[in-house]
Amino acid sequence: MPRPSVFRAALAGLLTLGGAVAGLAAAPSVAAAAAEDPDPLVVHIDTISPELPRNGDVEITGTVTNVSDETFTRVNLHAFSAQTPILDAATLKASLTVPASEFVGQRVTAPGTFDTVDTLAPGQTATFTDTVPVELFETSGQPGVYWIGIHALGDSSVPRDDIADGRARTFIPMRPTGDRTQEASVVLPVRHRIWYARDGSVAGAERWAARLEEGGSLDGVLDMAESAGTTPYSWLVDPAVLVALSRLANGNGPRTLAPDPATLPEPTPTEEPEAGTEDGATDDTSTASPTESLSPTQPEPTEEPSEEEAALAEAASDWLLRFKALVGTDQVLVLPYGDLDVSAAVRNDATRYDQALDRSAEVMGAMGISARFAIAPASDVLSAEALARTPTSAVVLLGDNAFAIPPERSVVRLLDREVVVTSTGAEAGGPGPTAANDPLALRQRLLSEAAIRLIDGQRAPLVVTLPTVWRGEDADSFFTDLEQSWLEVVPVEQVADGPATDVATSRLAYNEEDQGEELDPSNFAVANRASAKATLLEQVLTQQTLVENQVRDEVLVSLSEQHRERPRLGRAAAARVDAALQAELDKVSIEVPPAVTLSSDSGPLGVTLVNGLDQPVSVRIQVATDGDMTVTGGDGVRELGPRARSVVRFEASTTQGGVHNLRLAVTSPDGVPLGSSAELPIRAARVSALIWIVMVVGALVLFGMIGYRLPGQIRQRRAELAASDAEPGTAPITERAAGDVDRADLEGTTAERP
Repeated sequence: MPRPSVFRAALAGLLTLGGAVAGLAAAPSVAAAAAEDPDPLVVHIDTISPELPRNGDVEITGTVTNVSDETFTRVNLHAFSAQTPILDAATLKASLTVPASEFVGQRVTAPGTFDTVDTLAPGQTATFTDTVPVELFETSGQPGVYWIGIHALGDSSVPRDDIADGRARTFIPMRPTGDRTQEASVVLPVRHRIWYARDGSVAGAERWAARLEEGGSLDGVLDMAESAGTTPYSWLVDPAVLVALSRLANGNGPRTLAPDPATLPEPTPTEEPEAGTEDGATDDTSTASPTESLSPTQPEPTEEPSEEEAALAEAASDWLLRFKALVGTDQVLVLPYGDLDVSAAVRNDATRYDQALDRSAEVMGAMGISARFAIAPASDVLSAEALARTPTSAVVLLGDNAFAIPPERSVVRLLDREVVVTSTGAEAGGPGPTAANDPLALRQRLLSEAAIRLIDGQRAPLVVTLPTVWRGEDADSFFTDLEQSWLEVVPVEQVADGPATDVATSRLAYNEEDQGEELDPSNFAVANRASAKATLLEQVLTQQTLVENQVRDEVLVSLSEQHRERPRLGRAAAARVDAALQAELDKVSIEVPPAVTLSSDSGPLGVTLVNGLDQPVSVRIQVATDGDMTVTGGDGVRELGPRARSVVRFEASTTQGGVHNLRLAVTSPDGVPLGSSAELPIRAARVSALIWIVMVVGALVLFGMIGYRLPGQIRQRRAELAASDAEPGTAPITERAAGDVDRADLEGTTAERP
């Protein structure tokens, strides 16, 4: 949309930066209301001469993009520069706050010095090149730092006026005179926030893909390193990034409970290969892939990767290969693993600091890269307690804002540690509207800061740690023309090993506000709970695994300083690990019957142990009663195979009738509860000796009555038979036969008739 042209012709007063830049000439300025509107044309400087020469031309190239809904015609791209220089670092820093609409320099309008784009439709981008003789900038020629930039002016529905429709600007130093040189060091960091999913795989695949693609932050830092050529620089690496990339390159498998491959017996070869054969040949020149051995286990993926996953794996592998090739035999500055919040760790759990240092050494050793510990807080400040805990051999990088009064030297000695002081001003980048961390803007700011140090005669090396996030695909523009005749670029290790000036510890400015920005103690508490669960799971698994090492990597990245802005997310990441490990422990459970009734003072009972894991476990059953019952048996460690069940038998006894509550819990071999437990009610039906006596007496009475009545019944039966023989019409029988009948009747059988 076109911008209002009202007040565009208004004149502005002199721009004053605390009285330090009072020499700027009066020129047109946009009214406050208009200044808030975005420019319809976006100008970006791609290349620029690194310094203002004493003689010759200044060349500026870039792009102009129409972000409005209107078509612009006859778009002229004019260079401009200030006439008077900035002479000190404080004024240079204050210049960053100058609105982009403010006048900071006169345009060069001479024919042949500007480029013209005939037509620029909405959304269209065009390139431009301006070549301007240095004398046309009409600078004072005084050594210092000057504003320089490009203004775009075109025709649209709003007639052309003196107010730019698009602009870009940066700083440029005048070439210093004399034969003096200024040292500078550039540190390229590889540090990013890292997340792990609940299953232990690297989370945020889309974010990693964006970082690795052309123009991404990880791709950009390698582009920048490759463009350096012979210009020295130093790497500052968080090994957790290398581990995450290694995991991605190998399929990004989940956390595993499989046995540690190092503890498994080597397979016995079935046949010894003959010398000189392909199987027996060796290649002494081969080297291990940089993607190997960085993760504790390199777990295998559980299923075939998708097209996106395969592309990400290839990109991660390619990045690691490029990084390893760029490092070569050079030494790398290595951060505590996970970019640990060192000040918070020393305050809340100093063992995490030691753990992070040890893990960093392991990773760099696995990659075969020479490394030196470095402590370089992203906040540029460090507590005295953390500094005192830091190894004396480490390179400590602190910003000049870490001191109540910034030191005049670049290397100071605090608490018997050498500290390299970095320039937070140079790290702040260039002025708007261009992004502050634009590579070219950063280069020009570094050159400007170095030139001012040379003018002041300070001569202290300028150390700059570059940002980790790059915008655009022009990261390689940083090192282009960085080395000048008056600037010597050296590795930061060379600066660190130079002479140091003693500084009192009281100069270290770490106040309550800085402490308040540290990660919360609760972050460490959640991380420690997750680590304790991993240790418990390792104790339960019969075979030795690397689950503790895997979880160590996962929780260390949750304690990163990069979580300071949103510590809740760091806690949530560690809590996910804790919950996942508890779910694994809960798979080893106990099953009990609904209830048990004892028919006497004691009796047996059985429960079932269930191993729902794919790995063998060793556990115990812990029994607790209400105090009126004794339970024995089930002692010792129980070994259960994968997905196995086992019945465990106990003997319960009591002298007290009624219902007793029995609590059974699964524990580690050392007796630490895993989480699964069960309540078992036991009813004791206790029978006394008196009841047994009554039962015996009752039985005797019963059998006595039977013995008493049986003979009488027999005699009665015989009498009945005799009476029946005397009745008329009854067939006669012999005496013998009658006796037989009588015996048969008594014996319950039937006699034969003749």
